[in-house]
Amino acid sequence: MVPGVFLKILLWFWTSLVLVALALELAITATTTPVEVRVSRFSESVLTSHAHEAVAILDRGGPRKLARFLDELERTTRIHAVLLDPDGYDVSGRTVPPKPVAMVAARALASGQTEMEADGHTAVKARAVAVSGERRYVLVAAVPIGLMRLLHDGLYAQGLRLLAVLLTAAAACYGLARYVVRPLATLRAATRALAKGDLSVRVGSTMGRRTDEFMELGRDFDRMAERLDALVTAERRLLRDISHELRSPLARLNVALGLARQQGSEDQAVLDRIEREAERLNALIAQLLMLAWLESGTAAPARKPVDLADIVREVAEDAAFEAKSRGREVDIAETCDAVVLGDPELLHSAVENVVRNAVRHTREGTVVAVGMRHDAHAVPARIRIWVRDHGGGVPDAALPYIFQPFYRVGDARDRGTGGVGLGLTIVHRTIQLHGGTVSAVNAPGGGLLVELGLPG
Repeated sequence: MVPGVFLKILLWFWTSLVLVALALELAITATTTPVEVRVSRFSESVLTSHAHEAVAILDRGGPRKLARFLDELERTTRIHAVLLDPDGYDVSGRTVPPKPVAMVAARALASGQTEMEADGHTAVKARAVAVSGERRYVLVAAVPIGLMRLLHDGLYAQGLRLLAVLLTAAAACYGLARYVVRPLATLRAATRALAKGDLSVRVGSTMGRRTDEFMELGRDFDRMAERLDALVTAERRLLRDISHELRSPLARLNVALGLARQQGSEDQAVLDRIEREAERLNALIAQLLMLAWLESGTAAPARKPVDLADIVREVAEDAAFEAKSRGREVDIAETCDAVVLGDPELLHSAVENVVRNAVRHTREGTVVAVGMRHDAHAVPARIRIWVRDHGGGVPDAALPYIFQPFYRVGDARDRGTGGVGLGLTIVHRTIQLHGGTVSAVNAPGGGLLVELGLPG
């Protein structure tokens, strides 16, 4: 059975904890004072020597020098020592340790020998000394034992232990994080590419020789991408084939319509209706073929210098002529000189689609504004062509979908204006093919504002 990600992560964490424990043990061993050194510092002979030296310093320099001596002793040996008089008071003014110290000191004074007491954390040792036969003192020393001794080590030693633990844990966790995140980053990039329309993306070749769930997930992703690619390709092929097949009967219908008119049919109104529907169907088939070509993946627009100002002016003049009969106007609000590389017919069709769409939906008696400007703040530089109508606008929830094929905000409205939901889709695909962007927002005061951005 192939080990899964769960087992690998479990073993990785277990190994990491073992490595951290070993690093801590090695750091403690390297930075802790050896046991034999600690014992020698706490031996009876050494303690007796420290006691006589402490008394001598007290006689020569007084309590202050004695306190400095005991502080230095603690700093160098990690042994906390106090010099007590027979009444149990510290002659140097230092803090007297807890109750066990007084008990051990009393026993040492009574016996005249070295006395010792130990619990789980601290060992206390007391040595009585006599001076000039009358004065008696007792030096009490306390040293941490067990794990508590680690807390009394120097900051340098404790810092080294902490650093060893952090470095070991960081190295182990980095390996685990890289192991888990690397395939996820690959899958994330592939998913984003798929969401942008790149159905050829695959991850199997980038997963290496993995044999875990991530590899299985990569294979599932590739199967999903292949299935989506096949479905979308079949849909586009079907759309193209149906459009081609519809043209033949439509052509025969137009021929029959012409013959009927030549024979002087009495019901001319019916023939006029048939002719209008045939023209509408012919326009729909033309749009379907255009969309199929744009989405085929083989569409490559011509790269010629195109004067966008001329296109905007021609489209606006033609649309204004048609809009006048409907009680509407088209006006160029702003323009500029702009030449881009692209297909003149495709760009003309895209601008015309947007302007005619605005003319259809703007209210009677209103003006459709068309403009073009350089966007100096965009990187790289962009030419912005915008069209604003004064119609009812589009619900905010529907704005992201108006560039999808056959999407209609309202069936009654679109059918009434002759739209089938392909015009803006063709615009979107055309501008994308030229490396540009299309956006639509509801304009303040009502109406829709559509903007085309082209590299310039």
